[in-house]
Amino acid sequence: MKDTGEWKETGDIEMGKDADNIPDSSSNGLRNTKHSGQATKAEKPAADRSFSATTSYISESNMSRPAGCTSQKWVQRHKDSPSSNSGYPSSPETRVEAPQQVRPGPREEPSPPPDVPRCAGAEDAENLTAIPPCTSEAEADALLNASPHPPVTKESLEELELTYIQSNITLRIDINYDHDLHFTPISGSKGEQKKKDARRYWLSLEGELRIVYQHSLLVSCAECDERRSSRPDKRILEGRLPLFKRRLPALFRKLRELLVILVPEKDQDQISQYLDVSLLLQEVSHGLLDIVRLARWLDILLTSHCAPMRDVSAHEMAEKIRQGAETGDVQILVAGIETLFQILEAMKLDVANHQIRSFRYLLIDDTVAFQQDFFRSRIGRGNLEAQASRKWYDLAVDRHHQCHVDHQTPRSLPLAVLVHGMLELCLGHDPKLPATLAYDQKRLREIRGDIQDFVHLDMCRLLFNQLVRELSGPESQTISEKQVTEMHALLRNRIMDITDGNPDEVAQIWLQCTEDIAVELSRAASLIRLGPAVPVPSSVVAKTTQVLKRMFAHERQHQHRARQLALAIEQEAHTHASKFQNMTTLEISHAQKHWQQDRAQRYRWRLLPEIVDMARRLAHIASIHWRVWAELVYLDAEDGLGLGVDDTASISGDDIEKMTDVPIEFVQHNLRDTPCR
Repeated sequence: MKDTGEWKETGDIEMGKDADNIPDSSSNGLRNTKHSGQATKAEKPAADRSFSATTSYISESNMSRPAGCTSQKWVQRHKDSPSSNSGYPSSPETRVEAPQQVRPGPREEPSPPPDVPRCAGAEDAENLTAIPPCTSEAEADALLNASPHPPVTKESLEELELTYIQSNITLRIDINYDHDLHFTPISGSKGEQKKKDARRYWLSLEGELRIVYQHSLLVSCAECDERRSSRPDKRILEGRLPLFKRRLPALFRKLRELLVILVPEKDQDQISQYLDVSLLLQEVSHGLLDIVRLARWLDILLTSHCAPMRDVSAHEMAEKIRQGAETGDVQILVAGIETLFQILEAMKLDVANHQIRSFRYLLIDDTVAFQQDFFRSRIGRGNLEAQASRKWYDLAVDRHHQCHVDHQTPRSLPLAVLVHGMLELCLGHDPKLPATLAYDQKRLREIRGDIQDFVHLDMCRLLFNQLVRELSGPESQTISEKQVTEMHALLRNRIMDITDGNPDEVAQIWLQCTEDIAVELSRAASLIRLGPAVPVPSSVVAKTTQVLKRMFAHERQHQHRARQLALAIEQEAHTHASKFQNMTTLEISHAQKHWQQDRAQRYRWRLLPEIVDMARRLAHIASIHWRVWAELVYLDAEDGLGLGVDDTASISGDDIEKMTDVPIEFVQHNLRDTPCR
C-alpha cells in the first residue's frame, strides 16, 4: 500500500503519541549503529584501568581495599564468596591491571564527618570534567550537547506499560481493525532524529571513557601539546577548558531501573547485588570494576528471561564488552553497552506485544464503552468540537437523500448515511475530516488509495487489451483468452510494484509513473503477439505513454471512473453494514479476520484492491463509528435511535479462559477503571 499522505502504527503502534491529540497525517527504529572516535596519538595504557578484564570473582585475600574506602557494602561484596546462583564458577584470579602511571597528586578534599562512611572518589564521578584539546570536534560536541541519559530508559518505555496500553485511545481504536497490531520502534522522521540523538549519546560515552579512564592516565599527551603550540587558544592557555558532566553514573542508574521492571521478582536480589550504583562508581574510581564479569552476568540474566531470538544479541553484547575491555578499545566497549540497551528495549517490546495479544479480545469487546467515556470527557473539557461534526453528519444525510440508492429501512439508514459520507471523503482531493473521524483518518486514506489503484489498474487493463488488438491485427482472434487473463494478473502485480513506495498523493503517483507503466504494457502486449525475441518498438512505448497520460489526467480532473466505483462500493457496503449491525464488535472483528485470511490465500503474489474488501472495511468502520458517536454527537436526545447489539458480556467465561491466563476480575477492573488521558 502506498503512503498517501514513530514506537509506530500501521499494524504497529507508535510510542510518544499523546492520547489527547488528534493524530496527524504525516508518515511515521532503533538500529545498531557503528561509531567512530578519534584516539589520542599518545601512548595508551596496556588495558583500561577502570574497566579491566577478568574471568573470576575477586576474593579478599587477592585484593586489597583502597585507601579511604570504608563502605560496608564494599567490604561485604569483596569479603563474601560468589553466591551459588550467580551462574559463575569460581576460578583463579586473572585480573589484568594497567601499568601504573605517574600521575599528579590527588586534590585535597575536606574529610567527611567520622560517623558518615565515605569512599574516596564516590562523588568525583559526578563532577565536571575538562575536555582535553586532543578531543575531536564530533566528540567534544557530543560531550557538551548529547542527552545526559541513554536513549532507552524506564521513562522512554513508559507507554509500553499495561496501564498505558489500556488507556491508549489510538491503540484501543486500531485494534478493532488491525489483526496484527503490535509495537515497533518509532520510524520515519522522528525515528531518524531518535537514532541521531542515540548516536550522539554513544559517541559522548566513548569520549568520556577515553578522557576519564585513558587520557587522564597519561603522563603527557603529544597531540594535546601539538595543538596547544600550533593553534593557541586563549581558553587553553589560561587553563579554561570546556567542561562536561559524566554520563556513566546516570547510565548505571538507568540500567538498574530497566532491569527492575523487566526481571521477575525472584531475580531482583541479583540486581541489588550486582548493580549497586554507588558501589559500582566507587569501583570505577579505583580501577576495580570488573566490567567483563558484569557483562557475563547480564548475558546469563537476559537470556534466562528474554525470547530465544534475543539470545544471540545477548551473547554478542557480552563478547563486545569483553573484547573492548581486554584490548582497551573504547569504541568496541561502548558498542557492547549500546547493544545491551537495544536488547532491553526489545525485551520490553516483546512483553508489551504479548500483553496486546493476551488482552486483545477484551480490548475489542470493551471498545465502544471505552471510546464513549474517552470522547465524552474530551467534549466536556472543550477539547473536541462536536458541533462541526454534527453539521458534517447532517450534510451527509441531505446528500444521501439526493442520491439514487436502494431503499433503506429506518434501522439501516444511519449506517447508509455514514458509508455515503465517508466515501465522499475518500473521493475528495483534499478532504477535511470531521473531528469524530480523526482517528479513522489512516483507514479512510487507505481506502482512498485502493480506489485510485483500482481505477488506474482498470485503465491500464483496457489500454493493454487495445495494444494486443493493434499489434495482432486481423489475427487477434487467434490469441487465447487464457493468455490474456494470465498476463492481466502478472501486469497488475508488476504495475503495483512500480507505483509502490511513493509518498505523494496516489493519483499523482500514477501520473509520474506513466512512462514506466507504458513500457510494461507495451512489453506484455508484444510478448503475447510477437514473442520474447522481438524488441518492443520505441514508437509503441511513446504512443502508449501519451495515451496513458491523457487517461490519467482526465480521470484525476473528472473522477468519472472513481465515482462509478464508489457507487458499487457503497451498494456492497450496505449489505455488509446490515449484517454487522446485528453483531458485537468482537464478532465483527472475527468475521473480518477470517475474511482477510481467506482473501490472502486466493492471491498468488500480492494483495490487490477489490470492491468487496473495500466495502467490508468501510462497513466495519461505519458500524463501530455509529455505536460510539450516535448518542454523543449525531443524534438529539429525543431521537432515541439505537443501532447495533449490546457489546457488554459478549464473551463467555469459557472464552475468557482461552484468551489469557490473567484473572478476568483483574482485567475487567483495569479496563473499566483506567482513567482517560
